[in-house]
Amino acid sequence: MVEIAHDTDPHEPLMMPSRSHEMNFWHRVVAVYMGVLPDLEHDLQKAGKISFFEFQVLDHLSSEDSHMSMTRLATRCNSSLSRLSHVARKLEGRGLLTRRLSERDRRVTVAQITPTGRKLITNLRDVYHRAVESRMLESLSGEGLRQAIELMDHMLRRNEPDHWLFSA
Repeated sequence: MVEIAHDTDPHEPLMMPSRSHEMNFWHRVVAVYMGVLPDLEHDLQKAGKISFFEFQVLDHLSSEDSHMSMTRLATRCNSSLSRLSHVARKLEGRGLLTRRLSERDRRVTVAQITPTGRKLITNLRDVYHRAVESRMLESLSGEGLRQAIELMDHMLRRNEPDHWLFSA
């Protein structure tokens, strides 16, 4: 651990404790994600007036033949039910999805993408894929991508062994 000087020149950076390899890794994960997200948001807003999170909601709904419970959709979007409900209300107002009570269990709300929402998400998939490829995937070789997936899966399984990605 490096000591932090108390009487320092305000123009000189403070000496901070040395970081572990684990924290160095974590900071890089955050930097990559936070570096890509604004550009991805910009591309989706420009092409379809939709945020990354809204894209995720509609994309997951479009993978279903019918409806999906809001709870399952929140899990798929790595979101709280409260955040998802707020965004679903906005998307519903734009005619991109519908919500209703489940016919099997009236305590459950289900969401379904509309034809307008399906058309939008179909049109935006290329924009989304190009943005992810150019800002992330092109920097990896085939072997590097395989290793990155293996690493992320290992970490995800440790924290969420039943994550939906492992059942797909």
